[in-house]
Amino acid sequence: MNVYYPPADFWWTAWAFDPGIWFGIVILHGTYLLVTGPLRTKFPRSQPLTSGQLVYWTAGILCMIAALITPLSTLADQYLFSAHMLQHVLVTLIAPPLMLLGLPGWIFNPLENVPWLLGLARKLTRPFLAFMIFNVTFAAWHIPALYNLALYAVPVHLLEHFTMIFAAFLLWMPVLSPTPLLPRAPLPVQVLYIFLASVLSTGLGALITLAKQPIYIFYAQAPRIWGISTMDDQVWAGLIMWAGAAAIFLIALSIVFFYWFSA
Repeated sequence: MNVYYPPADFWWTAWAFDPGIWFGIVILHGTYLLVTGPLRTKFPRSQPLTSGQLVYWTAGILCMIAALITPLSTLADQYLFSAHMLQHVLVTLIAPPLMLLGLPGWIFNPLENVPWLLGLARKLTRPFLAFMIFNVTFAAWHIPALYNLALYAVPVHLLEHFTMIFAAFLLWMPVLSPTPLLPRAPLPVQVLYIFLASVLSTGLGALITLAKQPIYIFYAQAPRIWGISTMDDQVWAGLIMWAGAAAIFLIALSIVFFYWFSA
C-alpha cells in the first residue's frame, strides 16, 4: 500500500487555485453584491437587503469556498473518496438552500419583461422536473465510468461541479423560491417532495457503505494519505452521503411539516 503522510503545512499550502472555480465564485458573489447594492435601483419594486439575507448568502458562499477551494478540494481530487462525498454534500445540499434564503425576491422581477425566459424558469422549477433533473444528474455523475473520468479530466470535473450545483438550485426552488414569479409548491407537496428527494442520496450512500469492494478505480489507485485504507475511505464516503444527506433532508422536512401543521 502506497502510504502518504503530507507535510505539517498541508492545511495552509494545499488550497486549490483552479482559475475556473475562483472566477465562478468571484463573479457570483460580486454580482450579488452589485445587484443588491449600487444597482438595486435598476430593479422594479426592489427593497434594501436585510441582514438575514446577507448572512444566509455569505454562509452559502463560504460553503462553496470550503468545498471547492480549501484543502478539502485537494483531498477530494487526489486522495479521499470521503472528502469528495463531503464536497458533494456541501455544494448540493447545504450551499444552495442557504444562498436561496439569501436572495431577495425582487432580483427575479426582470423576468416579467422576458416571457419566454419566465416560462422556461417556471417549467424548470416545478417539482417534478426539478426533482428529475437533480436526481438524474446526481445519479449519472456517480456512475463509475463518469466519476472516474471527472477525476482524471479537469474540464469534465468542472462540468460535473457546474451541472450538479445548477441542478441542486433547481431541486431546492420548489421549497425555497424567494419569488412568487416562480412559486413554491404547496406545503403538503413540499413534504412529499423532500421525502422523495432524500431517497436517492440516502440510497446511494447505503449502497456505497455496504459495498464489498472498491467502486471507483481512481481512489483504489490513489496514495493512501495518513494510511487510510481504500475500503475504510469508501465506508466513510457512504456514511457521509447516507447519514449526512438524511440529516439535512430530515431537518428540511421537519421545518416544512411544522409550517404546514401551523397553517
